[in-house]
Amino acid sequence: MRCYRHDWNLARYFGTGRFGRAKIAGPNIDGALRFYDRVSVVEILSERPAYSVALDGRNIKTSLKSKFEVPYRALAYAVAHEWDAQKSTIRPATMPIMTLASTIIDLHLTSSRHDLIEDMMNYLQSDTICYQVSPTPQEKLYSLQLEKWEPIRRWFEKKFDGELDVSHGTINALVHDETLVHNVRLYLQKLNDFELVPLRAMTRNCKSFITASALFDRHITAKDAMDISRVEEEFQIGSWGLVEGGHDLDRVNCCVGISSASSFLWLQQQMKASIPNKQSNA
Repeated sequence: MRCYRHDWNLARYFGTGRFGRAKIAGPNIDGALRFYDRVSVVEILSERPAYSVALDGRNIKTSLKSKFEVPYRALAYAVAHEWDAQKSTIRPATMPIMTLASTIIDLHLTSSRHDLIEDMMNYLQSDTICYQVSPTPQEKLYSLQLEKWEPIRRWFEKKFDGELDVSHGTINALVHDETLVHNVRLYLQKLNDFELVPLRAMTRNCKSFITASALFDRHITAKDAMDISRVEEEFQIGSWGLVEGGHDLDRVNCCVGISSASSFLWLQQQMKASIPNKQSNA
């Protein structure tokens, strides 16, 4: 078992520590008092690469008491960084990477891959960016939605080889092309748990599987995804003003939810990209 003591070379992805200390919207959510001094990353010696996080030498567990082990060292460093960023009390809401990783580890206890896939398929059948307002009398909002949403819809249709159903001014059930729906399901079934869970998290925060898919494929950035998902809300704020304690908190929560899931995926992708291709080197 190899222990990495405060070697934060991979935690640099989260800057100077402000990520872990970010203020999260909502009431006082302090948890237990911080009971540890030292945070370290531990390499688990096994057939497959595995890493854990230790607090004063003791490996952490999930909230359901499962062993916390992840296959990518960068993820372990990110989680360790979140634990190290806690001050006098532990605030779980400031540890989104830990939450996502724990959800994956405990997936067999709380849900299933089938449930995750069905949840995202349901989002597709009522996807936010497939419901546009009528051009009259809301011409400005209609134009803004068209500008932000149409390119993503066209990208999605090309990727999954089918046509999306788009409703204008109604809340009728969407009937997407059968081939497109079939291809989306096959695509999701090929993803591993460390991809499915953050994709579902992005889908829920974007209220759109289409937008989340574009972010998942790096067709758009996390900021783009936030802008696309908040078109109508920001339009209403511009028209009627911002409600403090409401709109501003929604913005922050949306930002944290989308960016943390995107970062979770990015850390994996960076580690995969750094692994040499044995065939190409042969």
